[in-house]
Amino acid sequence: MNKNELTILVGILFLLLQSCCNHKNESKNTHTNLNMIHNEFLGEWYSVERMQPFGAVLNIDSTYNFTYEGGACVLRFGSKGQWILQNDTLILNSIESEECYYTGNFGEDCVIIDIDDLSIPKKRATSIEGCTPELLYEYIIFDNEKFIIKDSVLIHIQKPIYQCADAMNNFTREKHCN
Repeated sequence: MNKNELTILVGILFLLLQSCCNHKNESKNTHTNLNMIHNEFLGEWYSVERMQPFGAVLNIDSTYNFTYEGGACVLRFGSKGQWILQNDTLILNSIESEECYYTGNFGEDCVIIDIDDLSIPKKRATSIEGCTPELLYEYIIFDNEKFIIKDSVLIHIQKPIYQCADAMNNFTREKHCN
């Protein structure tokens, strides 16, 4: 091998090593950024912009579980489940309740009344088919509910089927007194 070939070979090896080092740093930075985003979501979040006197607390823990509890006066509601993070979006999914409760979907804030069919009351959904709930408690179902953080607010991305002009299911770190 002559001197020129050796110089070219050393140059190629140097470029390959440099490329590997850059890739490791990019991977490490990406992992660090994901951890920072992950940690931003953890902890207690308090509902904002809710209809008075209702309030709720969403607790997101580091074991990829969440709890959601709230209510007002004698009515209580809650949920529990698991979460994942996709890029900068938090996605919550409830686990099935093993107890008998009325159920509702998170983000379903509009009540649509069929004026042509007021005579037949609609049967409320329950957590266990055919059960009769006794308590004033509603189990809230989170079904791929998505949230992002913007300006220190956990913002719920409403599904188009539930959109109401005035419904907001956002959370903040600060507890608001009602």
